[in-house]
Amino acid sequence: MTATAQSIRRAADIYPRDEKRKKLRVAIITENFLPKVDGVTRTLARLLEHLNAEGHEAMVLGPETGLTSYAGHPVVGTFGVPLIVYPGLKLNFMRPRFVRRLQQFKPDVIHFVDPIWLGAQMLPVVQKWLPEVPCVSSYHTNLPTYATLFGIPWLENSMWRLTRSLHDRCEMVFCPSESTRRMLQGKGFSNVEIWSRGVDTELFNPQARDENLRESWGCTPKPASLTQPLSPSVSAADVAAGSPYDEAALAQLASKLGVNVVRSRSFRRGAGPTSAGGSRRASLLDDESFIRTPPTGPIGSPELSPPPSYDSLAGIPDLPAAGFSLPPAMATSSINNSSSAAGRIEVEPKDSKTVILYVGRISWEKNLRLLIEAFRLLPAGVRANAKLVFVGDGPARGDLTRLCSKLSLDASFMGHQKGKRLAAMYASASVFAFPSFTETFGQVVLEALASGLPVVGMHAEGTSNLVCHGKTGLLLDICAVAKGSTSGAADSRPPTPGAKSLSPLSSSASAVAINEFASAASSVASSMRPMMPERRSTGAGDETGKPSRPTAKVAGGEQMANGLPTPIPSVVDFAAAMTPHSAWFAQCSKAYSMLLERLILDRQARAVMGQRAVKYASQKTWWDAMDAPVRGYEAVIARVGRDNLDADELEAWRARQRRRAPLTGPVVKLLVVLYVVVFAWLLQRLMA
Repeated sequence: MTATAQSIRRAADIYPRDEKRKKLRVAIITENFLPKVDGVTRTLARLLEHLNAEGHEAMVLGPETGLTSYAGHPVVGTFGVPLIVYPGLKLNFMRPRFVRRLQQFKPDVIHFVDPIWLGAQMLPVVQKWLPEVPCVSSYHTNLPTYATLFGIPWLENSMWRLTRSLHDRCEMVFCPSESTRRMLQGKGFSNVEIWSRGVDTELFNPQARDENLRESWGCTPKPASLTQPLSPSVSAADVAAGSPYDEAALAQLASKLGVNVVRSRSFRRGAGPTSAGGSRRASLLDDESFIRTPPTGPIGSPELSPPPSYDSLAGIPDLPAAGFSLPPAMATSSINNSSSAAGRIEVEPKDSKTVILYVGRISWEKNLRLLIEAFRLLPAGVRANAKLVFVGDGPARGDLTRLCSKLSLDASFMGHQKGKRLAAMYASASVFAFPSFTETFGQVVLEALASGLPVVGMHAEGTSNLVCHGKTGLLLDICAVAKGSTSGAADSRPPTPGAKSLSPLSSSASAVAINEFASAASSVASSMRPMMPERRSTGAGDETGKPSRPTAKVAGGEQMANGLPTPIPSVVDFAAAMTPHSAWFAQCSKAYSMLLERLILDRQARAVMGQRAVKYASQKTWWDAMDAPVRGYEAVIARVGRDNLDADELEAWRARQRRRAPLTGPVVKLLVVLYVVVFAWLLQRLMA
């Protein structure tokens, strides 16, 4: 049974055919919207498309972006001031027109998306002018944690209090993962429910792999078809006579070069040659997945991207080429033989390079330092057989490009991609590296899993809910690194000649960390055996009283415990561990490098993990994910006892609201002008 059929069946179980769901009117107030593309806007776009497909009405109130509608729903914009410390975001202002449009729309529920600035202005206004309408909110971004990353930790507690107070004024709070819910509940949030995410498996799947793309990256030998001459059946006489055969030869050559050529009408009508079996030649010009690698030279970037970039890695010693043993090759016997051929991940040829892929915003708060350091610390022979590919854009792209060039790292920067091109880049890679620790979900991680990529990430919120350590990827626990670095056990290996001291840590402590993570990587081999179903937990813990771990069901009845059994480190710990030139960061870089090395060397292990990743991601459908907030809307509306108006009653209500629109007149306009002037004056004083 396909994932689509399973989601339809689940929907039929939840909503019987004889039960007609009421159509809802949903007002969405957001701090951010398209055409800016990030995890929040992509999720919001999916939600609007789902509401339209299910027959619900929606209205979007947010920043002015030039859009007047999306997915059949009206979009009302307002002006904003660019945020200095985070380019691309704005401080948006409430306008009286928002209230007028809301009263005319007569929403059944109002959804606040990541309320922080515009939401703080709109919440009291909505609760004054539309007190009978229930409000819900959704938490997408760990904004308070960015205060610590931006070097202003004293502001984090205040931001948590503000965020909590805004969300607590709503009937229900949605968050994308279980780990994020635990974090929010620990911060005092109440009524927190899960609004997960999905993945389009028809777009993101291993079959999107493009050998032309890999060849353009220099990661695979040139296919034999690209080294063969043109078909000898095309003679010089045919070309001289101007027959359609010369167009066939040109089309064949163009396809090998990745250039689109429009054939003449006579050839398309059937004047071209036929094969030996009598069938027409297949068109070679329909491949849209050929992607050229853009220049990787320095790119200027005047935008800020805190924390500031660094210039030197001289304080970190090279990773010893020997001295610890890698685990044996992982067995592939646990691959489910009953799976379809379309879902099977083939082992990559030995003469091809391992592509380490990162997809996301190119910004330093995504912890890209760790990835660069870890890739540099790979043994020379391993690093020569691997390539870094960055997909995305952001303020740190120029600095990151120059740093890779300075360190002579084999890296390509593909810029922002979407659709089939993005899917081809996922499927054409070998390993997905995602060192970010500030995610609430990690949509790109789910897309990578659906494309058959094992993930090397951090034991952090979001990622740990998606990656099963040792089965669909490997996770780095920074607290385990700290524990190994401070244990002080003796080093059984001779020191590497020419290696420099890390800082306060001794060489013996460094060895302990390396040995511990070598053992951790070795444990992956044993974890690849067939997985047994786990006992169900009652919520707080199991029969032994130990905290339960989140599990994910995979096709075939297997159960996987995602993440690691240890607690997720705090943001303060992450900020300390990821400080450049520190001893903790050096040890984390070594540990992360070893996890990458493990998957670079073992191609069979990548195939096993990739197949399990595809099975897991196939259960994450967008319909199920986007219907979760709709069910939340219905529960909140039922809780407050609101009844839907029929079409005639709604039209009569809107006509009355148009005749007596609130917040109009010269006094309101004067107050708005004074509000903007005062804010501009305060902003100028702060910048002075």
